[in-house]
Amino acid sequence: MNKLLTILLATILFSCQESKEQLNLTEGAYISNVTVISTEDGTYSPYIGHVVTEKDKIVYVGKDEPSISGTFQQIDGTGKFVIPGLIDSHVHLPGVQGMLSHHMEKYPELANEFKSQMPRSYLYYGFTTLIDLGGIYEEGITSFNMEKAKPDLYHIGNSGAAIANGYPMNNIPIAYRFEAMPNFIYMESQAENIPDKYDPADHTPKAVVKRIKNSGAIAVKSYYESGFGHMKGLPLPTEDIMAELLTEAHSNELVLTVHANSFAGHSFLTDIGVDIISHGLWNWEGYKNVPPDSLPLAIKNMLDLQIKKQIGYTPTLTVIEGEEALVDTEFLNQPGLKKVVPKNLLEWYKTEEAQWFGKKIFGELTVEEIHTMYANVQGHAMLALKYLADNNGLILFGSDTPSGPIYSNQPGHNGNWELKLMKEAGVPLNKILASATLNNAKAFHLDASLGSLAIGKKANILMMAKNPLLDIEAYDAIESVVIGGKIIKREDLEVKE
Repeated sequence: MNKLLTILLATILFSCQESKEQLNLTEGAYISNVTVISTEDGTYSPYIGHVVTEKDKIVYVGKDEPSISGTFQQIDGTGKFVIPGLIDSHVHLPGVQGMLSHHMEKYPELANEFKSQMPRSYLYYGFTTLIDLGGIYEEGITSFNMEKAKPDLYHIGNSGAAIANGYPMNNIPIAYRFEAMPNFIYMESQAENIPDKYDPADHTPKAVVKRIKNSGAIAVKSYYESGFGHMKGLPLPTEDIMAELLTEAHSNELVLTVHANSFAGHSFLTDIGVDIISHGLWNWEGYKNVPPDSLPLAIKNMLDLQIKKQIGYTPTLTVIEGEEALVDTEFLNQPGLKKVVPKNLLEWYKTEEAQWFGKKIFGELTVEEIHTMYANVQGHAMLALKYLADNNGLILFGSDTPSGPIYSNQPGHNGNWELKLMKEAGVPLNKILASATLNNAKAFHLDASLGSLAIGKKANILMMAKNPLLDIEAYDAIESVVIGGKIIKREDLEVKE
């Protein structure tokens, strides 16, 4: 009997060893005994486990220790946490923060230093995937992808589907406005202000979306903006145009994301049922004087409809905070900025010459008046966001870096700031993490390869010293960034003196 038991035990042990995951690696990485934080349904159940990558793919994630042979780098993850790389679904890569073209021509060294550091700055703060929503040309994509360390880049083609002479075309001098935004939508009401060489048939929603699709884009970007500041009465899309953009986007397997930040804009787009609204609701228009701790019934009803339709909502809180920061004399002294902004450029930002945009938008307002005005607007934006978070709205992470030609929306740093503002608004930490990973991946149809830690997905991973489900400061405690299977220590992504 004892002999039989011994044989049976040996058989069981042998079977367990045989069932152990067998992995033969050639260019692999193995993170062992780490707390794995990932989800496929928005519900997080962290566990101590193991993650294995081979080249640019994840080949194992689980609680059981895998059996590995071959060539690989091993990292002891004891006491550490791993999450999927973050996705910033609203960035603008071309240009240099705080500079116009004549500044870049005057200071080419500063511009070149910025452009070289910019991809690493996003990685430094954990953003391994970027979606450019401003329009980027092929040469810009090529230049970005030539950098050795860079996030994955997706885009909307070389321009958004703006209404002719509407926002943001109105910001471009008329002489080259239409060349700069070749995917504009023709409107008969604007016919007198469109050069004759443009055939209306080439600028229908169908024709425009087809061009955008052929450019390699993953989304169509449009706009609902009647104006702000000195801009008033800009042409707006009709219901028919927006509905057709949505239909054509879907027929081409693209996502329709639309700029809007006003009650009118959000209401219009919610009724249409667009996929994503690329800004939060901070312009309450007729309700702008309502205290920021009280949600008017009309706005609540509109947000309820967004929730029911599961329209993606991108808060972009740093749009407001970034503008207000232009009058903050201590903003540029933050230690975090010194890690990702070249020293000489940071010093230029402190000069009188670099204050041009703040002077333009604030005019004769006092600092106190500016803070009061922005606190009210941001209070409204945060209240709307909290309502969505409390009622299962579809929150997507996007930083709108930069929201304008301002130095206060820096690559990576601005996204990190956005995460903290979402926490300040009352969004639970698990929903903040989901917004920047799984939610974004699903909303932009990238979840087959991104958004979670799963076999077959891309090896974009962050290893942290703190738990992001318990502490927002975890996003400042990144130790390593894995991008396409390549492990980079965070300090190696800092600005080099």
